[in-house]
Amino acid sequence: MKRILLVFGVIAATAISCGQPPEALSTQAQALPPGKVEFNVGALSVQLPAWETSRSSDEQVIYSISDGRAAIWVKPWPMIPRLVSENVRLWIEENPEATLLSEQPGTAHTGLQMSVNENRASLHFQSLFIYCNAVTYEITAMAAETEFNAYNALFEKTLNSAICTRADSTPYLSKGALGMVVLPKANPANQFDLGDYQQALALARSSGVQVSHYYVQWGEIEKEPDSYDWTTPDYIFEANLLEGLQISVVINLIHTTVRGRVPPDLEERAFDDPVLAGRLEKFLVAFSDRYADRIHYLAVGNEVNDYFYAHRDEIDAYAATFDRVRAAVHENNPHLPVGMVFAFHDAETLESLDIIPLLNRGDYIAYTLYLYDQGFHFTREPGLIGDYLDRMITISDGTPIAIVETGWSTAKVLDGTEADQAEYVRQVFSALTERREQILFLSWFDLHDSNRDFCAQQALTFFEPGSEPDPAEMEAFVTFLCYFGLRNADGSPKPAWETWTRQAQDYYQ
Repeated sequence: MKRILLVFGVIAATAISCGQPPEALSTQAQALPPGKVEFNVGALSVQLPAWETSRSSDEQVIYSISDGRAAIWVKPWPMIPRLVSENVRLWIEENPEATLLSEQPGTAHTGLQMSVNENRASLHFQSLFIYCNAVTYEITAMAAETEFNAYNALFEKTLNSAICTRADSTPYLSKGALGMVVLPKANPANQFDLGDYQQALALARSSGVQVSHYYVQWGEIEKEPDSYDWTTPDYIFEANLLEGLQISVVINLIHTTVRGRVPPDLEERAFDDPVLAGRLEKFLVAFSDRYADRIHYLAVGNEVNDYFYAHRDEIDAYAATFDRVRAAVHENNPHLPVGMVFAFHDAETLESLDIIPLLNRGDYIAYTLYLYDQGFHFTREPGLIGDYLDRMITISDGTPIAIVETGWSTAKVLDGTEADQAEYVRQVFSALTERREQILFLSWFDLHDSNRDFCAQQALTFFEPGSEPDPAEMEAFVTFLCYFGLRNADGSPKPAWETWTRQAQDYYQ
């Protein structure tokens, strides 16, 4: 079964003067004795000195106070704390009047101190960047260098008082967990937006999601032999960690019906070629070691049976390399489950179920499942999900299973309706409730619809370069990719979103 590939490209550091603030934030401040004010924005609270409010020339500052000699302000950033620190550090490096004095790295919060010469005076800045519900808040205290020591204790106490309190939380489930492919709302430019992605993660987490399913192309990271660019996965996995989400990741060595993107110099090599196998082993060991505390499931190959249906002579080669890399990953990370993903509906439709036992050699089996008919039309009964899960469990022969993708399209031209999507959500929860001890997690595809241009770009990745798919088939496929979201591309909810959140609440209770 063909699926959309979520590769967001390289996450480049945003210039310090760029980036829009998060959507309107409700702020309030109330007095605390003696001489203190508790400032609240969202789930963040910080105890500030009871100084007069002041105006800031920075339009993104949401609260600013001063006693006439020193100032403290609060500013939201639509990115994670590490990237905020990197932005500020980049600004310092490019500004001859600025000096980095110290830096305190971290994940949920970072800090730094700097000095800036301005109008023949030296100013000392002390900043805390703290993550809270998809937003990083900058709390900065500033005074003249000559007076900073007099304020140092007050500034330290102020920054240390900052705390994020998240009201929504769900219990951790070792089996029967809820997952989701977290695709952010679309934007007209088809560009990945850090703030939108973090808001999407927070939205998924607040709806009961525990596992975030994500896709990686090996060739996007290793573009040259033994040289890795970790920029994108560093950000993605850190953003998920900050929202308390587990990660299920699939390395698209196989991308449904075609081979996935590999390093350019390996494109013509067989799966069991010693050079390819050796490089893949080295990459996966480096990958699993780097993210050992952040990824919880690792699959090598996505919907592999769709590829092997037309390339059965390559199954043994793939199995040998899979065994090799799984063993190598387990040397340093013995508790990380390593498996591969199968498209179960296609395996039945194409009468190729035998491929699943042949490649049942991992720590778990991951499946995708979509109940569509010929031409990607959704004319089947949503209640069939339970029977499919039973057949997956049976053919897995005791190997733990996960459902990394399932969903229901709302595209009218494919006979999808919002009512049927909501009913499928209900049926999914009913089926999972009855089998929660037999399924590691079940992941919905996906949070938001995509816009048409993005889907058209992704559709091309499922065909060999130079091939010319039938225009009518391609049109149906592009439509198929676009409308699985529980929410529309603009971020507005569909009826199934309310059904999901209500069912999830009942599921945990």
